[in-house]
Amino acid sequence: MKKINKQTIVLALMAIVSTAKAENADTLTVNNDSVTWNKALNDVSVVASSVKTEGDRTVAFITKDMRRGAQNTAQMLGNIRGLDWNPTNNSIEYHGKKNIIVLVDSIEKDYSYIMNLHHLRFSKVEIIDQPKGKYNGYDALINLTTKKNYEGYEGNAGVMTRLMPSGPNAGKLVWDSPYGSITYTKNKWNFVANASRFSENEAVYQNWYEKTYPMQKISERTLHDDDTNEETLRNVDYNVSLSADYQINKNHSLSLSYAYNYNQNRDETNYMLEKTNFGLGTVDTMRVHSFNNTDNHNHSAAFFYRGKSGKWSYNADINYVYNCNTPDNTFERGEHFTLRNHYNDHMNFARLRSDARRHWDTDRTQLSFGNISTWKDYERKDFDTNNRLNTNGFFRNSTWFNLWRGIDSIGHNTASVGGSIEEIHVKSNGTSENQVVWSVNAMYWHKLTEKNWIRFNYDCNVSHPNQSQTSTYGYFTDSLSWSGGNPFLHSSVTHNWKVKFDAWWCFNAQAGVTYAPNTISGYAELRHGMLPNGVEGDYVASTFVNTKYVSPWVSASFTKRFAKNFLYKADAVYSLPRASYGDDVQKGHEFRFWTSLQYYYPKWDFSVKVDYNMSHGKSVTPQSYALAEKEDYMALTLRKTFFKKHLDVTFITLAPFKSGNGINRTYVVSPALTSTNYFCAWPSNNKGCLQLGITYRFMGGKSVRDYNRDMSDER
Repeated sequence: MKKINKQTIVLALMAIVSTAKAENADTLTVNNDSVTWNKALNDVSVVASSVKTEGDRTVAFITKDMRRGAQNTAQMLGNIRGLDWNPTNNSIEYHGKKNIIVLVDSIEKDYSYIMNLHHLRFSKVEIIDQPKGKYNGYDALINLTTKKNYEGYEGNAGVMTRLMPSGPNAGKLVWDSPYGSITYTKNKWNFVANASRFSENEAVYQNWYEKTYPMQKISERTLHDDDTNEETLRNVDYNVSLSADYQINKNHSLSLSYAYNYNQNRDETNYMLEKTNFGLGTVDTMRVHSFNNTDNHNHSAAFFYRGKSGKWSYNADINYVYNCNTPDNTFERGEHFTLRNHYNDHMNFARLRSDARRHWDTDRTQLSFGNISTWKDYERKDFDTNNRLNTNGFFRNSTWFNLWRGIDSIGHNTASVGGSIEEIHVKSNGTSENQVVWSVNAMYWHKLTEKNWIRFNYDCNVSHPNQSQTSTYGYFTDSLSWSGGNPFLHSSVTHNWKVKFDAWWCFNAQAGVTYAPNTISGYAELRHGMLPNGVEGDYVASTFVNTKYVSPWVSASFTKRFAKNFLYKADAVYSLPRASYGDDVQKGHEFRFWTSLQYYYPKWDFSVKVDYNMSHGKSVTPQSYALAEKEDYMALTLRKTFFKKHLDVTFITLAPFKSGNGINRTYVVSPALTSTNYFCAWPSNNKGCLQLGITYRFMGGKSVRDYNRDMSDER
């Protein structure tokens, strides 16, 4: 066992500041600046995988084992316990959770770009479970630390395609995603440019439904036929981002970024519909056709400043987003019924954040606090007449703090406490409402032995409704169904109680309860008014309300490397959710198990990975439940590099087990509407599908040459 005396972890500035974009035309994902755990580790015992956990924070010094067989950062992270690499989309999960934020040297980065970077530039990984402060609400924060004085350049270009050998998509390449990027780092500067294009090229999905309107005594059902029922997706998404970062000195830095996203949707649905009117005793058959023609332009810019003086660290950033959306939706039902919605959406979104951190007792005590101010202004106008259809917006002002304390000097007990209070002013079409939301969190961690520890957490997370949920503008989606939002939805506050036990550097068990007394859910209710045919009558209005949700859960995780080149992982999660709103109550159960075995043959630089994923259960809202029965599949991934590891070729085949038919069913049960929606995903789109990914990487510079010479010195 080796000892490292007084080794200081340095968060070096790098710069890959990238895409800042609006999700759902409201939720902003931007480049952020985080002051996280900049802790001096005294007399750290580096054993096995060089991983140290204290409190809610785990630091992993990147070793040869972690780099073994990995060609990019995502694959390297997948070799760390608690993190799983999904080869089908080059993504990372944390104990099965995908709500992860990634930082490089404490600056938030574009997720997909960072996952494609080569891992040689990084020396350390920090993982924070359920981070607090400005990142409150994420399941995990991953902070990658660049090697000190890193200099070099890196570029990569790649493409991924998927071929369907059976079903409606037989012989079609339904997924195409070329991308490219370049990064140059030298002295105090770092420059980044990257671009990507994602397309779903005429992907065909089968779905059908059955509906009953009890008050109107009408039922409808899709005539399910492979030749007459299909949904075709023609989607294209372009992303371009540029950034520059400058390190003024070791204590101060500036960052600037710009990103542009263009998304084009051309979705089309065709099916035959049978309508039965029990009151009149009639049965009609008609063809239904819908077409979605939407273009979305998103511009975003961000500016950051980071500084440090003595024991104080402080940060400030401002982010701005302008979004323009032009949906054109057409719905044709038979020969005499047509609905069209064509409008322009414009949104301005800005956020200003500032925070500071102070430490005492060689970082054994840390106090962080900050403020976040967010503003949005949104307007929807009719495309043809330019008449205003809807306006809304908000101003949110939040203040937060978090106190982190190592209770004893030997690092066996750690605790933290924190909270936030947020004042919200929402407005919609001339009316307004004020809201106040608060949250608290607490953590206690105890080291039992050298290889065992236990942690208790209470977290109170706040999430806000998005644009589609708060828009008062609504429209009929068919002759008896209306869809719209609720402008005065309250923010959702989620309470989480959790206990986590970690043993022998390979096993982890967790249990907890999630309670959300005002979670946002869809809701169907009966209304009376003017129908699209000009006659008054009853119809079903689908909107959003604040509902109750509670779910006890347990999970277990196992990671073990053996025979040097084999890595085995297994995870399982089970929960019992319950959702309610007034008299509407639904109970469910959810179980997911996933496991993988990876083998790497260094002589050929060749790896094989087998993944198995099983997801069974019943997920619920107060008026609906979705069944995912026997959703089992296995993926086989073969990866080989060529030309001195510059060219990476990945081949993946996916196949579901025959124990299930892959049909997901969603049931809606309400006084206004009962329905069953069927979605057939696996048999028609993934059974035996073949996926090929090709990436070419070029890299060089002083740090790259030094790394190639000094690899043997790394643990």
